[in-house]
Amino acid sequence: MNNALEKNSSAVRKRIEGHVFEDEEGEEYEGSEFNGFGDYFRRKKIKLQNLDAEMRAASDKPPIFKGVVAHVNGYTQPPLQVLHRDIVQHGGGFLQYLDSKTMATHIITATLTPKKAVEFSRYRIVKPTWVVDSIKAGKLLPWSDYRVLGESPSQKVLKFDSDRGLTQSSPTARRGYKEQTENSFYTSQIKAEAQRNTATQLIEKSPLSNRWQTDKSGELLQSTEERLASASSERYSTDNAGDEEPKDEPMDFEQQLAPISTSPADSSKISPKNMTSEEHNAWLLSDPKIRKSSTANPDFLKQFYSESRLHHLSTWKANLKSSMQRLAVEKGLSNRKVKSRPGSRRYIMHVDFDSFFCTVSLKRHPEYLDKPSVVAHSTGAGSEIASCNYVARKYGVKNGMWMKRALELCPDLKVLPYDFLAYEEVSRQFYDAVLGVGGIVQSVSVDEALVDATDVVLAAAESHGTGVEEGSIWREQEKVDEIALALRNKIKESTDCAVSVGVGANILQAKVALRKAKPDGQFQLRPEQVMEVIGDLKVEELPGVAYSIGGKLEVLGVKLVKDLRDIPKDRLVTVLGPKTSDRLHDYARGIDRTEVGEQPPRKSVSAEVSWGIRFINQTEAEEFVYNLCKELEKRLVNEQVKGKHLTVKIMRRALDAPLDPTKHLGHGKCDSFNKSATFGVATHNYEIIGKEAVSILRSFRFSPGDLRGIGVQMTKLEPIKLNPLAVEGSQRKIAFAPFVEPVPSKQQSRTELIDVLEERNGLSDNPTTPQKFRVGQEDKKATAHINVPGTQFVLPSSPDPAVLAELPSDIRTKLMAQRPKAAATELQMEAPKLRPRSPVLADLLSSQVDLEVFNALPDDMKAEVLALYRRKPTEPLPQGSPDRPEAARTRKPTTPTKPSGSRNTLDQISRRRDAEEGVIQTNFRNPVPIEEAQPEQIEELDPEFLAELPEDVRREVIADHRRRLLALQSGLEMPILRNNQSGNLLPGGQKMIQFPMLPPVISFSGSITSTSEIKDMVDAWHAQTRKAGPHKRDVDVLERYLVKVIKEEMDLTKAVALIKWLGVVVDQDGVDSRGRRAWKLAVSGIKAAMQAAVEERGLAPLQI
Repeated sequence: MNNALEKNSSAVRKRIEGHVFEDEEGEEYEGSEFNGFGDYFRRKKIKLQNLDAEMRAASDKPPIFKGVVAHVNGYTQPPLQVLHRDIVQHGGGFLQYLDSKTMATHIITATLTPKKAVEFSRYRIVKPTWVVDSIKAGKLLPWSDYRVLGESPSQKVLKFDSDRGLTQSSPTARRGYKEQTENSFYTSQIKAEAQRNTATQLIEKSPLSNRWQTDKSGELLQSTEERLASASSERYSTDNAGDEEPKDEPMDFEQQLAPISTSPADSSKISPKNMTSEEHNAWLLSDPKIRKSSTANPDFLKQFYSESRLHHLSTWKANLKSSMQRLAVEKGLSNRKVKSRPGSRRYIMHVDFDSFFCTVSLKRHPEYLDKPSVVAHSTGAGSEIASCNYVARKYGVKNGMWMKRALELCPDLKVLPYDFLAYEEVSRQFYDAVLGVGGIVQSVSVDEALVDATDVVLAAAESHGTGVEEGSIWREQEKVDEIALALRNKIKESTDCAVSVGVGANILQAKVALRKAKPDGQFQLRPEQVMEVIGDLKVEELPGVAYSIGGKLEVLGVKLVKDLRDIPKDRLVTVLGPKTSDRLHDYARGIDRTEVGEQPPRKSVSAEVSWGIRFINQTEAEEFVYNLCKELEKRLVNEQVKGKHLTVKIMRRALDAPLDPTKHLGHGKCDSFNKSATFGVATHNYEIIGKEAVSILRSFRFSPGDLRGIGVQMTKLEPIKLNPLAVEGSQRKIAFAPFVEPVPSKQQSRTELIDVLEERNGLSDNPTTPQKFRVGQEDKKATAHINVPGTQFVLPSSPDPAVLAELPSDIRTKLMAQRPKAAATELQMEAPKLRPRSPVLADLLSSQVDLEVFNALPDDMKAEVLALYRRKPTEPLPQGSPDRPEAARTRKPTTPTKPSGSRNTLDQISRRRDAEEGVIQTNFRNPVPIEEAQPEQIEELDPEFLAELPEDVRREVIADHRRRLLALQSGLEMPILRNNQSGNLLPGGQKMIQFPMLPPVISFSGSITSTSEIKDMVDAWHAQTRKAGPHKRDVDVLERYLVKVIKEEMDLTKAVALIKWLGVVVDQDGVDSRGRRAWKLAVSGIKAAMQAAVEERGLAPLQI
């Protein structure tokens, strides 16, 4: 700690300890003056100290915090109010507002941001547990044991111990908000309260509670060991189906004292209160029957999916959808619905079983037909009712109700077991009958379907479905009733089960009609009844309207559907959103635009388990994930698909949830987590999927004992092809455009053009960078043969005389004229190899060069002279000829110059002086952009276009195109600057008004132009250099920028705002130091430069 902290905190501490509160007659309780915010805040702080002084005086607790002045920063556990009260009641001082960090002796916080960690690094920053632990210990504990900053898990620190002297200790890593919240005393109180409530409820609900009696002194008459043994014996007597519920035979909350045991016989030694989730699971799975029903059983997944009702429902529905798709493919277009006319009548039938599971199960138990019956796994109190008949519903029993509540409503309830084989057979017979009706069928579930029988009804009634012609509408309604009755009779005959049918003009009306038809009936919602019947429904009875939407509508005063019609649509949009409001607006008027159509393709395949999940260690959890991925692979192969997107779903036991939930081995109250991963290639291999799924599970870092549900899902499905080499294989292929055979004449023209371009300019598909020529090296490309101007063909250097005789006279003349030039070119190519006294050499050299002097030169200099005179053209060549590469030019290599010694010495002196003074230079200089000229893009010549041109024009076009290509390849021709003035011309000779250009916006330090961003940079600059002062180069950069803003950008407001801001920032630094004086001097210099810039523009001086 520094001296300033000790000095200031001591003064504040003395002022707080000497503060005395008598009454509210002091000046701090008087009114404040207008706009006197500072005075108001001063009085407020005094009032807060008055409250603390009164609290300290009335407290009888030991003053363990005497001499401490504390301040709480940010979120803490316990909260600020609790810490404030405890510190003051135990003799300490408290500051609600921290004007300076040195005012408080200790700053209490849970964690700090990186920026605050730097700012608070020199102060006593302690955790809230320091206060709590000190109060528990009855003395002030060392704050260094609770410090927040200065800890590093990998660095050991010295620790002074009064007993053992100087020792080393490894501090623990800093904890975040989440960990501190979970482990805080406040959360532990919530957990303890939840456990007490849970234990109380368990004792009250337990059948053993009547055997637990207490005497007058409140002591238990039965020992803890006996009660546990008794509870265990009844607990483990339950069968595998879960006839008895674990929560109904709980252990007493008082019994949570003993260590863990691995056998039920030793369960008296177990202390559930102190057990972790893994220990509790190990104790729970020590019973062989429970172990067989959990994930500890290797065959758990097979057993789970064979007995899961929800699994059968989902599997059947998926199979039904696949069957519907296959039937649609088999029937082809014959059963496809024809687009109906506007205003035509439609007839949709909704067919549904009456209590499907219960009705089918009662076929084996006909004696219970007239008695209240349900289908469930067992008669245990935690068993869930899957289906109940209408006799049981009269007692208030409903689907999804717990068995315990159902037995309370109807003690004579008959519980029937599942019969999955019978369900599947009845479902198949049901759909056979539905498909026999005709029309378009959509499967909703194993016992429910939608049928669009419009075409069947209109054909039977011999009607067009529009208008009323000779009672057509009544004939249609009679026919649809007959079809519905015939369907019901057929299903009743084949399955011996009753179904109900609702008929309407759309799916919504059919669903509403079905409710009126149940049980074992049919109802047709006619057009004249729609508004009345739907209007009397509750809004929660509409499809897709649950408790949440119903609660929002109830706020608007809407309970019935007819009330919904009075609400304006824009108000519904405000409350429910556009999509939901549009749907409900239509539903209230009986409108439903959903079509009964073909089944959409499957979009996902998943495997999930949320029952029986009890792990003891991480290895068991990961092994289960692999097994679950095997199940997913089976389903993917069964559906003949593979996926690219994996989603892992995890259910973790909630923080306040008991270890034993209400349902036997159920998941109970949980928090759900999802995380996804994408594969590069679609797959269905369980090893690949399992590896990624286990990686996701590890990333959550959950305790394996708290896992209650795991699921894996594959999306972005692709079909699996049995033959990957076939045309329809799943291997991806590049979609090349199909090859089109060109017309022969056009193909010949293109071939000739390509040959000309390749042979005449040496262009290639893979050009290489030319290598640099050595001195005296032969430059063959510089003497390459150039085609004869005026022809697009390459002429041979030594043509056959017989061929020349057969050529036309004009071409033969050109060839004969070209032969001397070609010979001369060949001589030039062999020039370096000629003897010094060759006559050809004399012709190459200029008359001004003496041959004797030339012969006396070294060989390398001879080569330079020959190259110089060989490159002198006898006639003008096109500009930027590419036949002479730049690399052929020999230049004398230059030695890189070293930096100036004097300047280097000055830079070293300047840097040394800055380091001694502690001045830091920032990076305000603007980077110099390097712009490269973009070469001109040359388009290819179209052979068809060339063929249409006259011969002379074609030759000129080809010659010009060749010249541009060669110039572009050589890199000697600069890009052409195009004049954009032509684009400003208007048709008809109209003139365009030219407005003066706006002044440029000057950027600061790269690309920053806004005033707010520059102010932020100025703040950071000042904060970094406030002690040592600014660097002169940085001041010069800012000065030049403001001068440019005045002169070039011409924005005086911006310049004045920036310099004033800098002045305010400097003035707020109230400490008089060398840095502040340097800043003052810099601001004055910048202002002087700005005034000079304004004077140059002829403006009045700035008010700065």
